[in-house]
Amino acid sequence: MAACAFPTERVRNVLVLGHTGTGKSTLVEAMLAAAGHARPHGAGCPTVDHEPEERERGQSLSLAAVAFEFEQHKLNVLDAPGAAELLGDVHPALLAADAAVLVLDATVGIQPQDEQLWRACAEQGLPRVVFLNRLDLERADHRACLADLRARYGRSVAAVHLPIVDAQGLTGLVDVLHSCVIDLSGDGECAGPAGELATEAAAEREALIEAVVENDDALLEAYLEGELPAPEVVASVFAHGIAEGGFVPVLCGAAIDGRGVRELLRFLVEECPSPAEAPHPLPHDGPTVACVAKTFSDQYVGRINLLRVLSGELHADDELTVQRTGQRQRLHQLFCLRGREQLPTTGVEAGDLVAVAKLDAVRTGDLLVADGTGVELDVPAAPPGYHRVALRATAAGDDDKLTTALRRALEEDPSITPDPDGDGRVLGFQGPVHVDVTLARLRRWAGIEVEVDDAPVRYLETITAGATAVGKHVKQTGGHGQYGVAHIELTPLPQGEGFRFEDAIVGGAIPSSLIPSVEKGVREAMRTGPLLGAPVVDVAVRLFDGKHHSVDSSDAAFQMAGILAFRAAVADAGPVLLEPFSTLELLVPDEHTGTVMAELAARRGRIVGTDTAGDGRSVVRAAAPTAELQTFAARHRALTGGRGELTMTFSHHEQAPEHVTRELLAARGDAAALGAAR
Repeated sequence: MAACAFPTERVRNVLVLGHTGTGKSTLVEAMLAAAGHARPHGAGCPTVDHEPEERERGQSLSLAAVAFEFEQHKLNVLDAPGAAELLGDVHPALLAADAAVLVLDATVGIQPQDEQLWRACAEQGLPRVVFLNRLDLERADHRACLADLRARYGRSVAAVHLPIVDAQGLTGLVDVLHSCVIDLSGDGECAGPAGELATEAAAEREALIEAVVENDDALLEAYLEGELPAPEVVASVFAHGIAEGGFVPVLCGAAIDGRGVRELLRFLVEECPSPAEAPHPLPHDGPTVACVAKTFSDQYVGRINLLRVLSGELHADDELTVQRTGQRQRLHQLFCLRGREQLPTTGVEAGDLVAVAKLDAVRTGDLLVADGTGVELDVPAAPPGYHRVALRATAAGDDDKLTTALRRALEEDPSITPDPDGDGRVLGFQGPVHVDVTLARLRRWAGIEVEVDDAPVRYLETITAGATAVGKHVKQTGGHGQYGVAHIELTPLPQGEGFRFEDAIVGGAIPSSLIPSVEKGVREAMRTGPLLGAPVVDVAVRLFDGKHHSVDSSDAAFQMAGILAFRAAVADAGPVLLEPFSTLELLVPDEHTGTVMAELAARRGRIVGTDTAGDGRSVVRAAAPTAELQTFAARHRALTGGRGELTMTFSHHEQAPEHVTRELLAARGDAAALGAAR
């Protein structure tokens, strides 16, 4: 990689996406080989899948960045994981790319994650190119895949290449755009299309022209009047249509042996938008603004941040401000990434990607701006994790190591969601596979074993009836004793009222200076209810009588009197358990709606409403106990064949059914609490 900066017009930022197992990483490795930067490889993808966990599982687990030159252009290729639970890296990377290459397995066709990734690109306005892979295999069906794409996404899908397949496999391509044949066999003897393939090529040429002219009003009007545009006119509008997302070109090949890969690279360079041509949220000639697309950790360098320069230029030793925190950061050594390899560079222009090491307190999604620059920009964020678990070190002495390793995991993986009220060990993941991958990394980073427990559920307790009690704390231990007596009355409050304390003392039974001590004791006692030891809420406490001693009464004595009085009264006030509820919004394929609703019912959920979302999907809104939803995200994904989407937020607390309370108390083994619940 040259040390000088590439002009914006000669940069291509490409995000490679697709369902797991479609050959994305193989394609990226083949791109490197075709560009002369790596040797053709055998099994595995050593450049992009360089982590031990990736080699062990044989798949990408996180985003990899690969920078290389091809025909006087710089390509920044981002290889994203495709497994349903590992898509968290995709969303922040959308802002780093100017085009997405969606890799489809031509033996399988469109798969669930392909649909989700297509929608994510469409929402961001990111141009798409489809690469039909594995056309060297006998089961590959180019025509069926193309027909399915058009059935789902309309006439904007246009074939640019058609495969020429014979007994030797994929030997050539029909270039529909340029009306020529490309030999892939290496012997220069690829025969042109004939018979059925020639007819298909002519039809696809017509479909391509129709898709192209849709992106130019004048050209479309002339075409509808019967005027066929000249080839050079079609070519001039072609790239503009891709940049604007007006149509989606479909290319094809076989990445495993590199066939069609050089043609894909040439297409990316010649037809796909540079950062200057792509729809962009900021003007390139403005002050320097960079976005953190990914955070990596290197065992030698430490933290590495991959930056997309949205505007301005970036040079070594520049100082920028982290907009989120206001902290200034000096960018020391700059380099481009090619997997694990670091290629030094002196600077980059607007639109380019560059990595920088050792930026403190900078995380994925942060904006780094020049002094005095304020930017309002919606940075795509990873979806939150709803598969909640609690992690703990198996060995008691490894707690500090676990804390440090978890901090690193959260920096690298934005789809891990910390529990806002937890201690840092309760986390939300995308599913059990996501948990397993994270545990493997923690084991490698810190050399520790980690246990996975159920995440705690935030129960509350309240009362259903009134009650009175006396709290008496009297001790004589020689010298000054302890004396405090408090009479209180409890009454339930409406849900959400919290706590109310009333001073109803008359006649000085308790000195006014000690009444706050009783309230303090009551508040302390409310932290632990009589059932599960959960906080008590929505209670009114009336202090109406008491006794004091002129010598032995004290703040501590009346605090204890308040604690004892509350504990005695709450046990007689019909204590009940309140369980947290979450609201859910689910996007469900219509054919799976009934199954998903039945699953929610089995988890004590209530359906609030349903609507048609289009695209053969429905929106289901529901509410369910949070305790029943700890593992629902993975179950929902399984029930919908990976095509469902889910959002979940805490809503409120409700009184738990009696059988649920009894089960929880029985699991706790608390006979006294069982009696109180009766």
